[in-house]
Amino acid sequence: MKKARFWIGILISIIALAFAFRQVDFAKVWEALKGVNYWLLASSVLLLIAFLVLRAFRWRALFYPQRGLQIRNLFAVINIGYLLSNIFPARLGDVARAYLIGDTEEVSRASAFSTVVAERVLDALCAVAGFFLVVFVVSQADPPFAPLPDWMVRSGLVVGVAGLVAVVVFVVLVRQRAWTLRILDRILRAVRWPDCETMTRFWEGLAARTRLRFLAGMPWAGREDLDRMAGSLIDGFSGITTLRQGPPLLLWSVAIWAMISAFYWVVLLAFDTSQPFVAGLAVASITALGMTIPASPGYIGVFEFLTRETMVLFGMEPEVALSYALVAHAIVYIVYTLLGLVGMIQQNLSYREIQERVSAEAGTSS
Repeated sequence: MKKARFWIGILISIIALAFAFRQVDFAKVWEALKGVNYWLLASSVLLLIAFLVLRAFRWRALFYPQRGLQIRNLFAVINIGYLLSNIFPARLGDVARAYLIGDTEEVSRASAFSTVVAERVLDALCAVAGFFLVVFVVSQADPPFAPLPDWMVRSGLVVGVAGLVAVVVFVVLVRQRAWTLRILDRILRAVRWPDCETMTRFWEGLAARTRLRFLAGMPWAGREDLDRMAGSLIDGFSGITTLRQGPPLLLWSVAIWAMISAFYWVVLLAFDTSQPFVAGLAVASITALGMTIPASPGYIGVFEFLTRETMVLFGMEPEVALSYALVAHAIVYIVYTLLGLVGMIQQNLSYREIQERVSAEAGTSS
């Protein structure tokens, strides 16, 4: 299954690249690259780093009521996570973060994992809100921009409605902790979830029949283990749903989204000084929503296609829009990679150690 997801992602990226480069005059692409304002590109790096710093502060807030977590460690682990996402598929960098932060800070794996999931919930909310804000601004602009295509509007509405429903369900499940755990326990009993001893005998028998020795060591979580893990996850999510922590976390998220939108806008100004800030917000929101589909590591191809199509709507020629997409993605990729390597040095981790650990955790979770 893991290999299938990987190859599906590679195929989608290849198709997206083909669409991104379709009907392109490469001479115009090169001309746009030569005429770019490199001072603005350099200044955009500061905005990207500020975006990562803000994410570190929000991550620390998500560990409430636990205090004292060091920003330097959170920042380093976030960067390592982005580095791994540039290398591995399926956002394995997020999974690795939940394990790596436990090596430098006194936090449980379940708590760390719940904060990573909570981050994604907040980011999804911001992406959906940003998309609808873009739709509103585009529809009210004078002179008007090109109208958003129907497929983009429909996709945004579907994702938006699904996201709002998911948030409501998420809040209810977290706030009603005892009820949620009772429902989970009933489901596990109804499906006759096997215990660890039963599964150990099953794996050992399967290993003997197939002569695949590694099957004998396959992990399993019994009903009590799952109940305990679910309780830890809910406890980790609880801060995001309270009046004490919810508004500050939303403010951190708005600041984060404004910063990454500013980054894309400044890079955009390096190609076209007439572009409005809402264009940067559009790139940030649409690419974030589009990256929910499987793709190659680093979302190569998908990012270029979505960014090109978005900027064409704002009046850019396809060649200039593609040049902008390539440069913006390259800056993100290079900065994340370099900061990830610095984070590895700070945390005294080697690439081999991280690779083995991520591969092991991915294999366990698949």
